[in-house]
Amino acid sequence: MGKGKTKRNTRDLILDAAELIVDRDGVNSLTFDALAAEARVSKGTTLYHFDCKEALTSAMIERFVARFDTAWADAIHEDKEALGRKIRAYVKATIQGEAITGKTFDKVNGAITAALTNFPDRVEPVRQQGQRHQAAIEADGLDPVFATIIRMANDGLWFAESFNLMHYDPKLKQAVAERLVAWTKLQKLPTAETLGAGEAKDEKLVARE
Repeated sequence: MGKGKTKRNTRDLILDAAELIVDRDGVNSLTFDALAAEARVSKGTTLYHFDCKEALTSAMIERFVARFDTAWADAIHEDKEALGRKIRAYVKATIQGEAITGKTFDKVNGAITAALTNFPDRVEPVRQQGQRHQAAIEADGLDPVFATIIRMANDGLWFAESFNLMHYDPKLKQAVAERLVAWTKLQKLPTAETLGAGEAKDEKLVARE
């Protein structure tokens, strides 16, 4: 049992080191030599646990999937309001799940997933996870289309920043997350008046000038 525990700990140590390398130096710097140096183990040890780079990145993807699912399940469990609970937890796990998923989760997960897009079988766990989430979200009590719109907005924000396509102001990002959560409770829903508030305000300023 002791040996099994050591084996698992070494494997996790190597995966932790892999995430640090990708976060700090980029996915192209993830070599077995760099990995052994970062994890402070022999190259043979890294190859014993992961005999090729594909096996390593697949294990990273699987751990990302497990981490997010854990954060999502915890957020569902903590939410005592049934209506919209799963989509609300999905938003919270995406935006506020750092305590479970880790500080490097978004950047490293995005980098590894992007690097493997040409290898569909390697990212299949991510696709299966997405399908599970979608099925749960559609059966969450809210209108399925409305719930999916919330999910798409949430995912779009995550992908844009994780793939380094866009960086939003932290306050705006937090405000968007809070608004999406409010929508899951059918609160602060958009109306013609609220959507045009900014324009109306500008018109009043022009009139005063």
